[in-house]
Amino acid sequence: MNTRTPALAAVLALCGQAFPAEPVNKQAITPVQAELIADLNARLLKVGATVYARVTVDWRGADCALRSGAILEAHVVSVVPHTKTVKASELDLAFTRAQCGQPKLDAFGLMLAAMAAPQSDRDYGIMSDSLPIMTAGGPASYGAILGIKQSQMGAMMMQDDTGINDVPTVPRMKMGEVSGIRGMKLGVGAGPENSSTLTIVGHDVSLEKHTLLLLVPARGTYPRTAISSTSADASASAPPMAGAGAAPAGSASAGPVPAASGPTIDDIDLCAPPQCNVALPAANVIDSGKPAETVSIRQIGYAPRPQRVTDSFDNDEALAWLGPKELLVAFNPHILAPRRLLGKSGWTLRVIRAALIDPKTRRVTRTVDWDLPDDGQYLWSLADGRVLVHAGSELRVYGEGLRIDKRVPLDGPLAFVRVTPDKSFVVIGVMHERHTPELHAALRESLGAEPEEDVAVTVLNREFEKIAQSSARSHLTPPTLLDEGQAHMLAGPDMRFRIAMRTWEGLDATIARFRSSCAPELSSLAPDLLFLVSCAKQTQGTEYRILRTNGNPELRGLANLNACGLGAQASADGQEFVVKTVQSGIAMTPGALFSGNDLTSEELGVYRAKDGKRVFAARVGAPSTSRDGFALSNDGSELAVMTRDQIAIFSVPRK
Repeated sequence: MNTRTPALAAVLALCGQAFPAEPVNKQAITPVQAELIADLNARLLKVGATVYARVTVDWRGADCALRSGAILEAHVVSVVPHTKTVKASELDLAFTRAQCGQPKLDAFGLMLAAMAAPQSDRDYGIMSDSLPIMTAGGPASYGAILGIKQSQMGAMMMQDDTGINDVPTVPRMKMGEVSGIRGMKLGVGAGPENSSTLTIVGHDVSLEKHTLLLLVPARGTYPRTAISSTSADASASAPPMAGAGAAPAGSASAGPVPAASGPTIDDIDLCAPPQCNVALPAANVIDSGKPAETVSIRQIGYAPRPQRVTDSFDNDEALAWLGPKELLVAFNPHILAPRRLLGKSGWTLRVIRAALIDPKTRRVTRTVDWDLPDDGQYLWSLADGRVLVHAGSELRVYGEGLRIDKRVPLDGPLAFVRVTPDKSFVVIGVMHERHTPELHAALRESLGAEPEEDVAVTVLNREFEKIAQSSARSHLTPPTLLDEGQAHMLAGPDMRFRIAMRTWEGLDATIARFRSSCAPELSSLAPDLLFLVSCAKQTQGTEYRILRTNGNPELRGLANLNACGLGAQASADGQEFVVKTVQSGIAMTPGALFSGNDLTSEELGVYRAKDGKRVFAARVGAPSTSRDGFALSNDGSELAVMTRDQIAIFSVPRK
């Protein structure tokens, strides 16, 4: 999980410079604030080895502008590991290159001036990014559509998009100070090539990933900003360093958003009828119906692979209703995908076959193939019986008869798509490469994973007109959208999590607090409900909850070690929702390997949205390994489920 780097307020006594002892308005030096992107240990390093850090707060100097996420490169000037005869371990680091506003690394010398241990475990870390507020032409259009006053929009634009965290600040630091790393000494510029020397006695110099670094330019003009002489450090004779989170001169900034008050208990577990319903265990589904219709699609290329071993459910199959007589069935036929360049989105990775079927007559009315450059989700339901599809290097809106209504070009790989429960807004994220191919490869080797990239975020209205745009980070989960705002997941110590919401009017509130032994997943569904999947702390089994935006739980599914593949969807009219639970013949802990042959059955419960009462339940055998192989009709009267053998269509009683 990513953690939000707190603002560091620091005071650096710069060597060899004299300043008036009692200035009225002192000039503060704004340092570069960064964090290590990987663990570092002197025993594993050699002279000349490369070390990378990531800028965590935008910074602008006379010779270089560093945006949040920019890479800083250091090299090891000298290293002395700890041995039986050498008690003190030393490491000299020289920061010599940086991403000054472009993908490549340019020569730019920095001195490591102060450092601190990674964020303490009592702090929250944000797990999801925020919806953009800034539009290309200002906030007017977005605010008008959402009914937000201009003054409110202006305040929202000035707020830090991760300000919803209640993160404390680190105490003030001085030149050469090391906070939170016992025994570590820092000699600023003490080594050759403007390198700073790290020293520790008794063991090797070792730093954890996310260790906080404060750096100042080795040469050139320091960026400065005025600070009050009433500061506790105002009597120092050297210029103080402004908080590392300070905005560049001329930019707008605002203080952190106050943490919303809320209960300290795990209020999400307070689930008791009649306010909340507890779903029966899978073995107790007593009103399972028989399908009204079954459709076999083997003859058009459906070829499941139940023997394939995986650690997660895939996105190969999807169902959607375009109308009462049109069921869209999309699946991976597992054919040899032709290698075609799909614009800036990349090359063809797989082919998805889509068939439009009349379930009553079992007649296929149309079939198309879509080239996809990734293995992610490719179909989302919209209003009025339409669907949004990722195909090639564009998004397409399909309507009745599988006719293309609109096209939205993509100028890069698709990162995510999110739709508000009422279908009024669609948010699209497109990946943009931050680095040159050489730097990308070096970072991947250092991290052991893909490096963080930029995500260009665009907000579209119901007519797919652009109304807002901004940027996000690829390592954060996409925003969870609600009709009245957006929900954020925040992580705390002892497996504690918090769901917080920021309304479109800029108000913050805590929705719920809970514990989970695995990384929770959060999504939204009509009519403005949250679907939360987590893991029980004691049993490690997965469980789910349906929550209202005021935090009241509406439905809770009991944890079961054999339950997996949890998912939820709502009917287009928002009157019913369905929850899917797959049962396995083996215990299914998160990340465990399994195959389709291990899956024994799939349980589906349909519930009334207004009170969470179950109106129908069904069970099918031979479940697929897909996340989205089920769909409620637009009016909630029919439920379609894809298995490895067929598509089963159930009639749902209207109660």
